[in-house]
Amino acid sequence: MRKGLRLGVDLGGTRVKLGLVDERGRVLDRRAVDTVADPRALARAVWIAARPWMERGVRGTGVGVAGDVDAARGVVRLAPNLGWRGVSVARHFRAAGWTGPLCFENDATAAAWGAYHMELHCRVGSLVLIALGTGVGGGLVFNGALYRGATGSAGEIGHLVVDPKGPRCGCGGRGCLETYLGAVGLSAEAARRDAARGRKNTDVTPLDLARRARRGDPVARAVWDRAGRALGAALANLVNTLNPEVILFTGGVARAAPLFLPTARRILRATAFPAPARAARFRVSRDPESLGLVGAALLVE
Repeated sequence: MRKGLRLGVDLGGTRVKLGLVDERGRVLDRRAVDTVADPRALARAVWIAARPWMERGVRGTGVGVAGDVDAARGVVRLAPNLGWRGVSVARHFRAAGWTGPLCFENDATAAAWGAYHMELHCRVGSLVLIALGTGVGGGLVFNGALYRGATGSAGEIGHLVVDPKGPRCGCGGRGCLETYLGAVGLSAEAARRDAARGRKNTDVTPLDLARRARRGDPVARAVWDRAGRALGAALANLVNTLNPEVILFTGGVARAAPLFLPTARRILRATAFPAPARAARFRVSRDPESLGLVGAALLVE
């Protein structure tokens, strides 16, 4: 890794996190702006936040975007939680004022690269990262390199179908893991169950849902159990297919892992091949706020 400062941008469905990062992955300074749907306005807001760092001189900027990203062209082919389809993020960033190298990647893929360096210290042969935020993303690292697939779309774990007759997903499909374990899906299911009990509560955050579950609320416990069962089905497919050493969870919803991960692991053990199920080690990120922006920054050579 060449020496010098890099800028990392983690462009999520709710917030954009920015960080000034050195070649060792240390975050020297950070900022955040709210995500807006208009890509032109968003690129401008990010540029305004980052400009003081850019004026100090950086090697380049890495940008992780929540969606299916054509990294070579800097185009977001599909980002359901942003409402984007065929958006040239590279063009909007350049128009906002960006100069120098720009790298683009799926946000969870970038987070996997950050986790591989920051939390696992490049000491595992295979890593599956599952990012639990507004939606559900994923990133894959095999033999010390990111695995992107034929079109750069590998790792879309949130769109593993766990029930073909399940809820409609923002991607257009049905029964995607994201509809069960993403913040939007969790809130929608909680609101539906609350309404069935005559309780008007249309804006339940995962944090609220976790607090309710810990107090013994039956609706909240049922929602987390449902999420855990869906995750268990997805994990069984991942473990049987990829046989990873480590599966690491990150993102805001991952803080509630004790409420859904035991159920998921029980489903995994009951349905996956025994050897790969036993071999997979599960971890929850110690620094979820930094993985995406650090990984994006470290993509800059």
